[in-house]
Amino acid sequence: GYAGFLEALVGTPLPRRYLLLFQNSSELRPTGGFPGTYGIVTFQNGQLKDFSVDDIYNLDGQLRDLIVPPLQLQHITPNWALRDVSWFIDFPTSAKKVMSFFRKEAGYDVDGVITVNPKLVSDILGIIGPISMPEYNLTLNSDNFLAEVQAEVEYGTNKEQDKPKQIVTDLAPRLLLKLYSADQDRWLKVLQIFTGALERKDILMYFRDAQLERFVTERGFAGQIVQPSSDYLMVTLSNIKGSKTDAVIDSSVRQETSFGDGLVTHTLTITRRHNGGRDRYGFYNRQSPAYVRVLVPDGAELTGISGNTKISFSPLMDYAKMDFLRDPDLVTLEGTYRVDPSKSVTIYRESGKTGFGFWMVTDPGEIKTVELVYTVPAPLTPGYALYVQKQPGLDLSNFEFALRP
Repeated sequence: GYAGFLEALVGTPLPRRYLLLFQNSSELRPTGGFPGTYGIVTFQNGQLKDFSVDDIYNLDGQLRDLIVPPLQLQHITPNWALRDVSWFIDFPTSAKKVMSFFRKEAGYDVDGVITVNPKLVSDILGIIGPISMPEYNLTLNSDNFLAEVQAEVEYGTNKEQDKPKQIVTDLAPRLLLKLYSADQDRWLKVLQIFTGALERKDILMYFRDAQLERFVTERGFAGQIVQPSSDYLMVTLSNIKGSKTDAVIDSSVRQETSFGDGLVTHTLTITRRHNGGRDRYGFYNRQSPAYVRVLVPDGAELTGISGNTKISFSPLMDYAKMDFLRDPDLVTLEGTYRVDPSKSVTIYRESGKTGFGFWMVTDPGEIKTVELVYTVPAPLTPGYALYVQKQPGLDLSNFEFALRP
């Protein structure tokens, strides 16, 4: 099965071009992380024909359309662009939107979208060894890769020349060269790294080719919202102007479940501990505003919420008076919003689920806890099952499930 998949991926006579999004989970977004860097990889006849890496802001600068962004982003950006369009929790939905915006910005189509968590690069460096970057006075290894690259992007001299991601561009060919020259034993270990990344959803894939998309969907690599017949839970966090603080925040989830009166009652507790504040890297010491979306079975009823943050963000633009376009899929999503101002929560529908959306703002050194109570109808058949789907990129320090009589 994998042989056929790989052959279809790279082995056709015609070129296959894929968009790589390097999603930094230090800045969480629904499908894994903020994609500050992207790559274009082209295969033909089973060989790597071309590979390039660039700053996504350079690509976004080519967008001519003015498009209204999601409500939760309107206070930080006036226009919706590729860097922010992975807003839909269902990855195939976000990937289609990514491909649409890429066509607008780059002027050509890609055959698929593949997301990569930078942790994968750190793990690979742990196998193939460090890479020297003398022009930056750095040697990157598995321990320092993410922090040092982020520090160079945020504070390096290339930022003054409007090339903050130059270090990633310089690293890519050296990483490939070292990877190609690795011996067979190391390649097997690298293959294990890739396999683990797929299982953890540190790599997600979407393909225009129906055969390829069917393969990754059947194996759970497509990042689609699962539609089980059982009870369901998914907690997602979106870092909105919180820099790289998710790297220093411990997140935990507890779900306590009880039965009665034909209902299943859930008490969901989300806790975040911000360990930043005194780190030598300034991007770990900032406030962390997260927009949280909890997906549960369609028809669930929210009975209470406490601990969430009441906010008063204002859009940067008055879109009613501006000549901005509105994305139809985003209009459909936001058209389901029902805002409860007394609880500072939005109840909505997404991917066939009921969603609860709210803000959770955590300061350095603070522990923040939000508790939700909601009900779903009890199953008609004997027995009970709960399907928990994890957000890509979210590193849970603890997940606890308690079933009460």
